[in-house]
Amino acid sequence: MRRKKAASLVMMILAIAGGILTLFPYLWMLATSLKSQTEVYSSGLSLIPHHIDWGGFKEALQNAPIGRYMFNSILVSVISTAGVTVTSLLAGYALSRMRFPGRNFIFLIILGTMMIPHQATMIPNYILLNWFGWINSYQGLIVPFLVYPFGIFIIRNFMLSIPRELEEAAMLDGCGRLMTLLKVILPISKPAIATVVIFTFTFMWNDFFWPLVMTNTTEMRTMQVGLATLKSQFPMDWPMLMSATVLSSIPVFLIYFCFQKFFVKGIASSGVKG
Repeated sequence: MRRKKAASLVMMILAIAGGILTLFPYLWMLATSLKSQTEVYSSGLSLIPHHIDWGGFKEALQNAPIGRYMFNSILVSVISTAGVTVTSLLAGYALSRMRFPGRNFIFLIILGTMMIPHQATMIPNYILLNWFGWINSYQGLIVPFLVYPFGIFIIRNFMLSIPRELEEAAMLDGCGRLMTLLKVILPISKPAIATVVIFTFTFMWNDFFWPLVMTNTTEMRTMQVGLATLKSQFPMDWPMLMSATVLSSIPVFLIYFCFQKFFVKGIASSGVKG
């Protein structure tokens, strides 16, 4: 009994230490955003400001169109996430609940696309979108990311665990394929959908290179590109840079907290863990 308690105590200490190490960069960023320029260089890695100074936030909003960057990122991330959720649901349902020749082969092809690095597809995508005339446009930022193979993988694996009797009972009651998906399968699949939403939104929000390549005006820049531009203009103004970074992290935290209660269940059910 004592050994079990000692082991639990050690595990708890290790978990707390890991949590502190994980949170430290964000806490330092938050503390730095509330410090003055002088205090940043005199207080080192202190996480508690001696005097709360909101000047960094004011400078960030004055020196860069943060609102425009934020609007572009939210628009691109939300539409892309909605598109990925719809395409993943339809593809996942077809690959898990419908029987047709080549179903497993199609799924293997989708899995194969997950092995291709994002950077390897940039040049072909850029040439294609340039041919469409979508450079420096929302279409160019959104359309290439409306299908996410990992989302299909998550949804398909989750739907395989749903008893087929539920679907058959709905069809006996007169539901077609679409109504069965919307009224029976969709409510059960909330954990998997939440997982796809969190992964997709975070990926789109944090994406830097594709928006940098596709946009060439300030009005079309996303938050991550705007932060890089701000850093190149004011490399030593840490309070302002950290303030802008704190603002950019808020939407991701909101999405996570809204869907986190489904997140662990979705990961476990889809077989991604281990």
